[in-house]
Amino acid sequence: MKLALPRLAVPGFLRLRRSTVVAGALAFVLLATLHVLVPRRDGGEDIARVSLPDEEIEIALDEENAAAEERLAAARGGGQGGASGADAGSAPGPAIRAIDAEWEKRSVPVVLQPGRGYVAIVIDDMGLDRPRAMRAIGLPTPLTLSFLPYGRDAPALAVLARQRGHEILLHMPMQPMGGESPGPHALTVDLAAVEIRGRVGAALDRFGDAVGLNNHMGSRFTVDRRLMGPLMEELRSRGLVFVDSRTAAESQGSHAAGEAGVPAAMRDVFLDNEATTDAINRQLRELERIARRRGHAVAIGHPHDATFAALAAWLPGLQDRGLQAVPVTTIIRRNLERGRAAR
Repeated sequence: MKLALPRLAVPGFLRLRRSTVVAGALAFVLLATLHVLVPRRDGGEDIARVSLPDEEIEIALDEENAAAEERLAAARGGGQGGASGADAGSAPGPAIRAIDAEWEKRSVPVVLQPGRGYVAIVIDDMGLDRPRAMRAIGLPTPLTLSFLPYGRDAPALAVLARQRGHEILLHMPMQPMGGESPGPHALTVDLAAVEIRGRVGAALDRFGDAVGLNNHMGSRFTVDRRLMGPLMEELRSRGLVFVDSRTAAESQGSHAAGEAGVPAAMRDVFLDNEATTDAINRQLRELERIARRRGHAVAIGHPHDATFAALAAWLPGLQDRGLQAVPVTTIIRRNLERGRAAR
């Protein structure tokens, strides 16, 4: 079937051939389609490096959507969850420890082996790169995987990670000292308290399994106790925890958490500031030393090839070295128990 096109009333040397017009029209349609299908950058961050979901990711997405609908229905019916009602304005008090606290419900249960040093490994920057996320998810459990809120498939990957036995944190972007961008919707020092709580709440709403959050960057934001207050209020209202990445020595995270009654832990070791196998192994030995001396320790790493390789070799031999890998909430429980004993 031929496409009938009207003749253009133009001089002969500008007259277009029908085939040229048809080809141009088809090219326009193709470009428009690609404009829809090809992800674009938002705020300088590549938030869609994850390819279209495969069958496993689609299942996880379906489950996350169903969970989101249940949370919305519970909120409409006056159920728990979210920063609303009397909780939103509750005064600081003792850290939440009741077995029905939200972070307890979402935590990964473990059977502790007595007389061992307990180590929690947190992997940050999850959710932007699906192949690397899948490598982290495939590591021996239980790890704690911390997901950036602006990854398109981050919620689905978090669901999959929780199904595989890992614990989940939100990796909340916060303003650093330098000019490096922490990503979209980060917590910055110019925000009002209501906006800080709003951004934290919106990010947490993407991850129904998150036990709490730790900071992504944040060396500028976390040193300001005044700014950390609204963040802790949001966590307390939801019954969640805070893990201080300690990107600044002067971080006020732990102090602010204590004042607000938010259960917390702090990072002891960065595994891969130098992302080589030798350097990471040195940091793992330091982690072991701290865990044996104090009884527990928290390390933070990132989805680097060298980190994956080092952890894959290190984790299976923990028991022989008198150690046990645990989710970060295990360390938080120990901190709470020690705090009660001190009182």
